[in-house]
Amino acid sequence: APPIDTVLPTRVHGLRSRASVTMAMPSVAWLLVALLLALLVSQNGELDMSQMSCSSGTLQQLYDVVALLARNFLGLDSFASCSEEVLSDIQERCGLAAPAGAAVLELGFGTGRLAELLFRGAAAEATAAAAAGMARYDGVELSEGMLNTTVHRLATLGAGAFRRTGFHHSDRPTDFVRESEALRQYSHIVALFVVDALPASEIHLLLQALHVRAKAGGRLCVAVLADVPERLSVRLYKTLWRAVPIALGGRRPIALQDFLDPQLWTQVTAWVDERSWLPVEVFVLERSGEEDTSSGDGPSGQPDRARRSAVLERWAAHVLAPVAPDLGAAAQDVREQAVASIDSLPLGVLKDILNVWLTALPDEGLLGLAQEGIEAMSKEDILEQQEEMLSAMPTAQLKQEVIAWVKDLDSQSLEEWIVPHVDLDGLNLEELRSHIDSSFSSAAEFVSGDAELMAQVLRKQEGLRWMQSREKILELKDWIEKEVLLPPSEMSREELEQSVLEDVERLSREELQHELIGDFENRTEEDLRALLRQDLQALWREDLERRA
Repeated sequence: APPIDTVLPTRVHGLRSRASVTMAMPSVAWLLVALLLALLVSQNGELDMSQMSCSSGTLQQLYDVVALLARNFLGLDSFASCSEEVLSDIQERCGLAAPAGAAVLELGFGTGRLAELLFRGAAAEATAAAAAGMARYDGVELSEGMLNTTVHRLATLGAGAFRRTGFHHSDRPTDFVRESEALRQYSHIVALFVVDALPASEIHLLLQALHVRAKAGGRLCVAVLADVPERLSVRLYKTLWRAVPIALGGRRPIALQDFLDPQLWTQVTAWVDERSWLPVEVFVLERSGEEDTSSGDGPSGQPDRARRSAVLERWAAHVLAPVAPDLGAAAQDVREQAVASIDSLPLGVLKDILNVWLTALPDEGLLGLAQEGIEAMSKEDILEQQEEMLSAMPTAQLKQEVIAWVKDLDSQSLEEWIVPHVDLDGLNLEELRSHIDSSFSSAAEFVSGDAELMAQVLRKQEGLRWMQSREKILELKDWIEKEVLLPPSEMSREELEQSVLEDVERLSREELQHELIGDFENRTEEDLRALLRQDLQALWREDLERRA
C-alpha cells in the first residue's frame, strides 16, 4: 500500500477539482440568463407599444390599492410620477403657474398633487378682481380611492377649497368627458401620465373629446413616458412591461405626436425631460379650428349661425321689420331692439332670442335672473334641489361637508348630537330597554381599553335583557352616565367637537346625506334662499347662464 501521506493529498486535490466544476456551472447559467435578457432588452428597444394596454377594470383595482397605501402608510406623494422640478416646469409652460381666473379640467388627478398646487397658487395670487382664485376646477378620475384621497388632501386647505370645484369618478373616463353635462368648457386641460395607459383607439377618442371641452384658444397639457429607444432604462422598462404590465401601473412609453390631429390641436411646445430614470415627454397644445358652434345644446353653449339667423328672422317678422337685423350688429344694439319690441313678441320667439343672446349679458344680469329664480322657489323645491346636489357628490366630499357643518355648530347642538333628547317617559318598556342597550353598546366601545370596566359594562348589559322594572332599567342609565360616560354638559367645546367628529367618521354615505338634509329641513325658507344666493357666488359663467 502506498504511504498515507501520498494518498491523502491526491484525494483532497480531487475534491477541490470537482467543487470548481460544480461552482462554475451556476456562473454559466447566469451568463446565459444575462445574455437572454440583453437580447430581449435590445429587441424591445424599438418596440412600438402604442397598441398595448391594460384593461380599465384592472387599473381601477390597482389604483384603489395604491391610494390606500399612499394615504395610510407611505405618504401621498410616494407614488408620484415625476419630480417636483418636472411638475413645476409643466405648470410654468402650460400657463398654470398663476392659475387665478383659469378654468381647469384635470384627467387622472391621482392623489391631488397638482390640484393642491393649483389651489395654493390661485389663493396666493388672488386679488380683489379674482378673490375666488380659480374660476373652476373639475377633475375626472378612474379610481374612487384616488378621488377620496384627493378630497381629504384638499380639505386641509379649508372649506373654500371646494368652491367652484367638481370631482367626478367614472369607470369610462373618455365617455364621461364626451357626454357628461357636469363638465363645461375650459381654458386649461391637463392629463399627466394618463394617456400612456390608454389603448391607441381610445387615445384618438379622448383627444377629440378634449377638443370639444377646450375653449377657443384653450390649452391642453399632456405628459407621457417618452419613447426614447436609445435609453437603456426605456428598453428595460419595456421588457418589464411585457412581463408584468400591471406592476408598472399599465403605463408604457408612447410617441404621442403620432396621435395628434393638426385640425384639432396645434403644438405650442414640447420637450423631453431626462432628469429621472425614465424620460418624460410633455406636450403643450392649443385648440385649433373655429369655435364649436355645431349645436346650441353642445358643451360650448353657443348656437350655430343658421339657427341664430332663423331666430332673428322670426323676430323681424313679428316686429314688421323689412329685413332681419344685421348679424354683425353690436350685441348692445340687438338687446336694445329686443327690449323695444318685447311687447309684440310671442313667448316662443322671446325665449329664442334670450337663448341666442344670453351669452352677451353681463354677469350681473345673469346673477339677477338666477336670484329671481331662487325667490320663486318653494321650500320643497329647494330641498329637492339640495338633495340632488348631495346625491351627485362623492362620498369623501360629502363627509367634508358634514365636518364643516359640525365645526359651525354651537355647543348645545353638539351636546344634542352626542346625547339626542329622548322623552323616556313616552317609551314603553321594550323601547326603553332598546334605548339603554344602545347606550351600553356605546359605553363598551368607549371603555374598550379598560378590561375591568369593560367586564362590568358587559355584565350589566346582559342583565338589562332580563329586567322587567322601569326603575331598574333607569338605574342602569344613571350608572352609565356616572361611571362610564362623561356628561356632555361637563365637556369643553373642543371635546364636544372631537367626539362628534369621531362619530361622523363612522357614518355611512346614507347617514351623512341624511344629516345634511335634516339640517336643511330645520332651516326656514328664507334661510334656505340665503344659502342658495350664497352658492350663486361660487358658480362660474356657464353655470350662471344655465340657471338664468
